Amino acid sequence: MRLISFPLFQRCILFACTCLLSLPAVAAVAGKDADHPQLNAPTELAGADYDPADPPRRLRVLVAKGPTTFFFRNGAPHGVEHAMLYQLELFLNRNRPASRPPTRVLYVPVEPGELIPALMAGRGDVAAGLMPVIPGAGQLVEYSQPYLEDKWCLVRHRSRPALPDLAALGDTPLTLPRASYARRLLDADVSVQMTDAADGIDTEALLLAMNGGGDTVTLASQYLFKLWQQRLPNLRMDGCPATSVPAAWAVAPLHPGLLAELNRFVAAQAGKLASAAAKETQRFLPADGKASLPESRGASMDRLAVLAPVFQVVAAANNMDWLLLAAIGQRESKLNPVVRQNGPTGIMQVNPSTARKMGVKDPHGNEGNITAAAKYLNYLRRMFAKPGIAPDDQLFFMLAAYNAGEGRIAQIRRQTAKEGLDPNRWGGNVEVVARRMVGQRLLDYVSSVNRFYLAYQAADRSKYSKTPPRAEDASAPL
Repeated sequence: MRLISFPLFQRCILFACTCLLSLPAVAAVAGKDADHPQLNAPTELAGADYDPADPPRRLRVLVAKGPTTFFFRNGAPHGVEHAMLYQLELFLNRNRPASRPPTRVLYVPVEPGELIPALMAGRGDVAAGLMPVIPGAGQLVEYSQPYLEDKWCLVRHRSRPALPDLAALGDTPLTLPRASYARRLLDADVSVQMTDAADGIDTEALLLAMNGGGDTVTLASQYLFKLWQQRLPNLRMDGCPATSVPAAWAVAPLHPGLLAELNRFVAAQAGKLASAAAKETQRFLPADGKASLPESRGASMDRLAVLAPVFQVVAAANNMDWLLLAAIGQRESKLNPVVRQNGPTGIMQVNPSTARKMGVKDPHGNEGNITAAAKYLNYLRRMFAKPGIAPDDQLFFMLAAYNAGEGRIAQIRRQTAKEGLDPNRWGGNVEVVARRMVGQRLLDYVSSVNRFYLAYQAADRSKYSKTPPRAEDASAPL
């Protein structure tokens, strides 16, 4: 091969270009394969503790996915942990001065067995998931005051004889999910034949199957059984051989201030937190006893499940994460298209004039409406892809401009710079001016879409790393 001689300057340029070409491509914010900027980033409490006088803007909570704890219905989050954490957010903002932005709870759904490992890895500030307080886990985490004192009881079909205790089982096997905490509660002095439930079957799905007939017996949480009792008319709760089991939230040992605030909240609920959450959740329980993911087709009429294919196709054509489109749709219309000939229209509430600028002639049908929104978000993403704007701020600016208009956000950023604040940062800078010039509603919009988007993506990502929890895991749920 003949060697070609280049002047030194040209060789340097060639070397630099070669190095740049060899670097891995950086995924675009909210791109098809990009993680949410806050999914794996340190939380606001990383290296610090909770200060009631200066609380974080966002408290990231790792919450166990499950048909009782946290699930989606029509794209909206539900579950007993969601209901309790909603009340926690209200409590954290109880004495907030008008000049201070509210603290928002961000939900990061994970598999139950990931709760404690993810908390120890710093992916969240709190772990929540009907977790039983396990003495040995105190070396890893700090538990809050219990919000529930639960019991575990034998459950059987009503057509079969009652079982006052474990000894009454005789030769009848006890069927338990592999991850059931009930395995810890079995009396070593009582001989019990045990059978594993099928892989992937949790307590809720097992109870629903038992309701159809047969002679299966299991040991289940009294709280969980009462929550689902309306769906289980053929089952009966018998003897409760185990002692009471407290359930609580967990924090890292480095956050005593946060733990104290959680304890104040639990104490203020006067023992009614878990029962109120059950009452709130009962009407939303999934019919099949399975935790719905954002794209779940378990319920044929679930709005997000029906729209997911359209979101996915349009997103792929615009290098956009379909879960961001779904999050905006959830915030704009609750995924119920409201069609207007003049003004914002459709699932994404796109202005027809904006749609025309994006090359979409008919923004009223689902596909055209979502396409116009995706193209506009892609346009906004390029607008805010500037040096000095971090990925999370780029996302916030995109959402703010989608809601208030790009011109309005440009005006707010200019005013931010005039006031000596950083026009490239949303939190504590642009948002301060935006609150004054536009109002809290814009900040609430950005926060709401961000919360949906993070929860959707966390749930979606966790399904690919699913490892069934074991009964001995500290984070195995009730």
